[in-house]
Amino acid sequence: MELLPPGMDVLTTSLLGLISFAGAFITAAMGIGGGVIMIAFMATLMPAAAVIPVHGVVQVGANVTRAVIQRAHIDWKTSAYFILGSVVGVSIGGSIVVTLPTDILRAGLGLFILYTVWGPKLKFVAEGYFTVSLIGLVASFLTMFFGATGVFIAGLLNQRGYAPQGFIGTHAICMGAQHTLKIVVFGFLGFAFADWLGVIVMMLATGLVGTLLGSLVLNRLPKAVFAKGLKVILSLLALNLLAMAAGLYSLT
Repeated sequence: MELLPPGMDVLTTSLLGLISFAGAFITAAMGIGGGVIMIAFMATLMPAAAVIPVHGVVQVGANVTRAVIQRAHIDWKTSAYFILGSVVGVSIGGSIVVTLPTDILRAGLGLFILYTVWGPKLKFVAEGYFTVSLIGLVASFLTMFFGATGVFIAGLLNQRGYAPQGFIGTHAICMGAQHTLKIVVFGFLGFAFADWLGVIVMMLATGLVGTLLGSLVLNRLPKAVFAKGLKVILSLLALNLLAMAAGLYSLT
């Protein structure tokens, strides 16, 4: 059995491994950003049809590792409500074609994230659990088409006032469950994960190292520094979505 799919060579696979390391390190240390960075580079190095399914498998590995490391700090109740909504969202996303233009979705996501970072806290988001399920539904629906919606979920969790370890652990559980559901759906849709085994193993291994090293950095970060850094990263990612929606640049 070929370890690499047609069109992929050792150099490209090695670059994907480095990208997986960097993405996992950033997310483990700062809570968000690595998945978006990873999928942007993957979109330039891999066939478009393989990007989101392969990204999903790699993200499951990275998120499970982060969740295990931060397991004592996870908000399990919030995670459970999020996963409940995710099951519905992935089911819908896997069965219909999105008719809303991509740029409108990007603009909406970007504006939502900016509001959650800089606007006043919304009580129904900060305290309610129905909202958690609803955001789980929306995020999991969107992940079938965008791949990396961690920034959307981070906007929700940022409103709930977690300590750094609680934020990262709860975010990891939510994202890990979401990506797992997505993998199941893509499997039913016929994606050949076995063809990408070599690439997936490489990216999982380097992602594991990145997560472990990033977690060491997190444990040395003061809470105030983490909070400010998270705000900056979320804002930059939101502005990036708005720039793409405005047609200032494209990944393709």
